[in-house]
Amino acid sequence: MNPLKVSSHKIELQSKGVPEIVNINYDLWRLTITLNFEEQQEPVYVTFENIIGFRVLDEGDLLEFWDNEKRASGWIWEIEHGGWFELEKSRNGFVSGHSSQNTEYLILGINDCISVIDNGKPLITQAE
Repeated sequence: MNPLKVSSHKIELQSKGVPEIVNINYDLWRLTITLNFEEQQEPVYVTFENIIGFRVLDEGDLLEFWDNEKRASGWIWEIEHGGWFELEKSRNGFVSGHSSQNTEYLILGINDCISVIDNGKPLITQAE
C-alpha cells in the first residue's frame, strides 16, 4: 500500500475547529452528514450523491492520519492515496476499484470520523 497522502478539501463555508458528527442519514440515493461546530448555532450538512461506500470509525482507529507531517488543515480531507479506498482496491472482488473517477474523503469529528468513497464532490451547506 502507498504511503498516506491527504489534502484539504476546499470549502466556502466559514467554520472553526473540528465538528461533532451528530447525524448520519443514508437513503440509497444520498448520504447526508450533520455536523455541529462549537461556536455556531446552525448545523452544517455534507451531502454525497454518488456513493460507493462509507464507514464510521473512532478517531483512535485512524492513528496514521494524525501524524503532524501528513496532517492537512480543515475538517474534510481528500485522501490522495494510502487510505481506505486503496485498501479496498487491493481486494480482487472490489469492482469499484477499477474506476478512476472515485475519490475518498475523510470527515473529521471530535469523536468519530467518516470515510466516504464517492465519484462526485460533496455538497456542503449550512442551515439558515
